[in-house]
Amino acid sequence: MPITVSIPNRSTKTPASDLSSRKLLAIAVTEPRLKSDISVQSAIVELQTRRHYLKELAAKGLLNQR
Repeated sequence: MPITVSIPNRSTKTPASDLSSRKLLAIAVTEPRLKSDISVQSAIVELQTRRHYLKELAAKGLLNQR
């Protein structure tokens, strides 16, 4: 599922699977968006699929909210 990634002076959509786990975590926990935002949800789902940063997501209360 594509998520929006902000690049200075432009915005582009890129598949969540193309981003690093670290970038996905940053999108999930630090972007000033709602937890229900499609970009945040895409990042969380991709991290769960990869089984990366699960402790960090759980600590922020972002797991099991679907």
